[in-house]
Amino acid sequence: MKNWKPIIPYIVPYFTFILIGSFAHYFPGCGYFIYIPKTIITAAFVLYWFKTYSEVEFGFSFFAFAAGILGFILWIAFTEYMPFKIFHPPPAEYTPFRINKAVSLLLIFFRIGGSFLIVPVFEELFMRSFIIRWLINSDDFKSVPMGKFTPFSFTGSIILFVLGHRFWEWPGAIATGVLFTLILYRRRKIFDCIIAHATTNLCLGIYVLYTGKFGYW
Repeated sequence: MKNWKPIIPYIVPYFTFILIGSFAHYFPGCGYFIYIPKTIITAAFVLYWFKTYSEVEFGFSFFAFAAGILGFILWIAFTEYMPFKIFHPPPAEYTPFRINKAVSLLLIFFRIGGSFLIVPVFEELFMRSFIIRWLINSDDFKSVPMGKFTPFSFTGSIILFVLGHRFWEWPGAIATGVLFTLILYRRRKIFDCIIAHATTNLCLGIYVLYTGKFGYW
């Protein structure tokens, strides 16, 4: 690639979120607390570079919203109802309700808010806006029209999307990754992918709180 500067706003938020989140493995039981700084710092990067994301065109799409609900159904179907237990969500080692009420509400607020408002933005910008186009033209990905299809970019973006998830989530990640990518090809608007992703994550958050299946988090 001739110039790395255009890709920095796409890769820094994504890998910042992953890097900070990786510290949870060294501090068992602190995952919910670590989620707060990684959400805030990642959001700060996205806001700092937001003007560079010229492909984002705001607008509500019922199609994307409905697709997001389908994404939630697929996620549950390909995790909770898989015939192989290795693809089931693990039992929760801890829950935010084990702490006092005020702290619990704060942790839940950031967990729901982060997965609903922040994750869909930086992940869709990275996967469906940057990676798909970069795999088509690594020298000038922004010259590639949004939603342009090639077998290589489609397959490559799905593989990277799946690798960004835990092993037991892989079947669900394949299903939702394909769904979100098809939305991009159908609508050619990255914001529709963000809406769909956000809807899926919000539904999953509500489901977790309703069922108490915190292994999903």
